[in-house]
Amino acid sequence: MVEARTVRTLVAVAGFLVQEFVEVPHLPSPMAAWKPFILASATPLMRISYDDADHDDQLDRAWWDLSSHSGTLDSAGTVLLSVEGAGGLPWLQAQVSRKPPRASAIGLPGHDIGFVALSVDGEASIRVTSEEWETWIFSNPPP
Repeated sequence: MVEARTVRTLVAVAGFLVQEFVEVPHLPSPMAAWKPFILASATPLMRISYDDADHDDQLDRAWWDLSSHSGTLDSAGTVLLSVEGAGGLPWLQAQVSRKPPRASAIGLPGHDIGFVALSVDGEASIRVTSEEWETWIFSNPPP
């Protein structure tokens, strides 16, 4: 199992202001929030090829724009994060700072990019995941 300290560190390095791990009874667990995105019928909203010279910049901008407009980030910039490969940990509450965070940096050591971001009210979520030749972004609900 991945240590909470490792997840906190990588999220902070990605540019978030890390707050704390939280269990929120009225919201889905991190595992439940992943489910809509792993169904065979799930369709990515956006695909960014690894061959693109500006892959990371595209991903960072796309995540920021989608999170800002979908309600995944609240008015204070707070969001709940679950990092792929860190199963068993509760939501990590984090906040964006003045500079948009780097979604392209959220991946455990030895793993590809992968996480779910859930709004603090549970109404919107975004998944970023690495696939064979590209990074996929999903939104629930779709915009």
